[in-house]
Formats: sequence, structure tokens, C-alpha cells
Amino acid sequence: MATKQAIYDEVDDRRDEIVSLLSSFLEIQTENPPGRNYREGAAFLDTVLSERGYDVELVDVPEDIVEHHYPERSHLERVNVLGQKSYGDGPNIHYTGHYDVVPAGEDWTRDPFNPTLEDDRMYGRGASDMKSGIVASLFAIDVLETVNAELNGSITQSMTVDEETGGFTGLGYLARQGHLDGTDYCVYTECFDSSRVCLGHRGVLKFKIVTQGRKAHGCMAHDGINAISTMNDFLTRIEEYRTDLHQRTTDLPVTPSESRRADISVTMMDAGYSENVVPDRCTATFYRVLVPTESVADVRNEIRELIVKTENSMDASLDYEEIMFAEPTSVSEDCQVSQTFAKNVESFYGDSEFVISPGSDDQRFVVNDAGIDQCIVYGPGRLEQAHVEDEYVSIEDILTAIKVMAVSTAQLIGDLDD
Repeated sequence: MATKQAIYDEVDDRRDEIVSLLSSFLEIQTENPPGRNYREGAAFLDTVLSERGYDVELVDVPEDIVEHHYPERSHLERVNVLGQKSYGDGPNIHYTGHYDVVPAGEDWTRDPFNPTLEDDRMYGRGASDMKSGIVASLFAIDVLETVNAELNGSITQSMTVDEETGGFTGLGYLARQGHLDGTDYCVYTECFDSSRVCLGHRGVLKFKIVTQGRKAHGCMAHDGINAISTMNDFLTRIEEYRTDLHQRTTDLPVTPSESRRADISVTMMDAGYSENVVPDRCTATFYRVLVPTESVADVRNEIRELIVKTENSMDASLDYEEIMFAEPTSVSEDCQVSQTFAKNVESFYGDSEFVISPGSDDQRFVVNDAGIDQCIVYGPGRLEQAHVEDEYVSIEDILTAIKVMAVSTAQLIGDLDD
């Protein structure tokens, strides 16, 4: 019978192989938005899974579905990847992660798509968020096979698109199409570092407000309706609302602790044509964060109430346009998958930390849509490295995550000698 130590040793022996696969994966420029090179990324993953003996399915998202969620990007292919492997009739554990990455942006001191290894750090866009998580789950199963672990169940590996813009055509689509049916345990391999087990996330509502006015020459402003003034009234109400939101807190372990409250921010503004024209339109974008006790439906109603107050006060009209939403999600720290992973984390860190993400991710599709409450977020990389220049992941963190994943998998769907 396989042992934990045999698993740990095998992971360490594969360090160079793990680094090599991650490096090749990071070279593929799957930036989102807009969602480019997904077909190339899917082909790479198809090969990687097929070489490992998985039954692979590429799940193309119909263009009309893409257009519904991302109308300006419907010409770009959306391809999700599913790999399945069976070792018996026991439970199924589903590892899932997204292979899209945010745009590299500027201010890198290295080429973001020419990965570089410096000491213990692999630099490249997607190193932490979250191609290393996908690599970790692949090697966790490789290692179990190599050490002849006794497994009686099945493995699903899915790699999805568009998480960075809401996930509706990625894991959300797989959930709606029934591809998560039969899942007993699910691990979303997002970057929370190998020392923490994430139980859920706050929610989010992204929306635009457009204030409508009437143009006029600046020297005869009395003939116009200034859309910026209307927006100023709305923003004043938003600031008052924000003060109230900060009183809505949660006792759940959201990290950092400053994020244990509801919040709203205005994140973009656009108005005006010329310095001598009263503007007839002003657009602002908002990011509203929900604590787990709130619902998106209630938040929508609160925003509508603020809109009506401004309309009545300014005798003007405001348009609301929703960009995306994510309901808050959380599972119990006492569920079997949470406890199994936490105990194995303790083998390396002495204790384990349960956390709730300050943002949102695709876990909600598993829990809220597919109804699977045995679902955690666990993976290498650090949230602080997500979306920044010179993004990196610690190789040691990846190795530890693989060890935790492998041992936890063997305990959940097989047998393992301590």
C-alpha cells in the first residue's frame, strides 16, 4: 500500500518535470479580455490529458451563448476542456481551474509570456492566477498512479475559460450542461497558497449608470441639463450608501479582515465632449461587493432606490446597465473535503487556516448552480500575485499543494497507509 512519504518523495523527484510543464503552459497567451488563443490553450491541455490516459472532451460554447454574455466577443471561440479517468465505482473527485489570464499590461521587468525561473520563483502571466493550480492537480494524480495508490473512484479534471470576466461561458456553462453531475467532491484550484483552505467568497455586482441630460453651449448653460451634475447627485448618494454598507459585516473568515464588510466603489467615469459644451451624458461604472448574508436581488433593489431618488431630485433620467454578478458562496468547514484537505495542510504548516475570498470566483457555479456543497478552493500561488506585473509563483508552494492534493485524493476515493 502507498504511503504519504512515498507520495512526498515522488513529488520532489518530479520538480523539473513540473517546472517544465508549467513553463510551456504559461507561454500560451490566453488573455481575457478579449479571450484570445483559447483553441491553442485547449489543444495544449487536450494533449497533456490524453498523454496521461484521460478520456478527453473539448466542450465548445455555441456562439449564441457567447453573444448573450459577451456580445462584443462572440466571434472568438470559447473552448472548455474535460478529462475523466476511472479507477473503480467509488466517489468522483473533480479538480477544476480556469486557463484564461488577465491581460499582461505594462510595467513588467520580464517578458510576461516568456516564463523565467529565478531561484524558487516562476515568473509569468498566469503563474499564480492560476495555471499553476491546473498543473498541480494534474501531477497530484500522476504521482498517485506512480506510487500505485489504491484508488476506488474516478477523477475529473476540467479547465475552463472566461473566469476573469464572470465564468458564464466557462465553468458556468459546464454546470448548466450537466457536466458536474455525479461529482462527490470538488476542488477549485485557485490561488490561495498551499497553507489555506478557502470555503467560499463574497459576491459582486458590476453595473453602469448613465445619466441623461441635454446639450447646451457653455455660455448658455441654462438651456441644458448637465449630466455630470446629475451624476454628482447620484455619487453623493452612493457615498452615503457606502457608509451604511460598512456596517454590514460578516463573522466568516474573509481575508484580509478589512474585507469583512459590504462595500461599493465607483471605478470608471466618462463624460463630456469639449470644455465649452454642457454634456448630455455621463457614464460611471460601479463595483458592489456583497457579504455572504446579502443577495444580488436585494442589492439591485437598493441601487434602483438610489436611482429613483436622484431622478426625483434632479428631474433627470438615469439608465442602469448590469455588467455581471456573482452570488456569495460558502460551504462548511466541517464537510469532508474541507476537513481532509485541512488535516493534510497541517502536515506541512502545523495548523491550517480556513478563509473566505474577498472577491468572487467560479466556485459559485459548483455550489449554487450544481448544488455540490462538498467544494473547496485550494491551490498554489498567492492572491496578492494575481493580476499584478511580474506575477510569480513559488515552486515550493506548488510542490506542497501537489502533496496535499495527492494525499487528500487518496484518502477521499481510496486507501492510504500513513
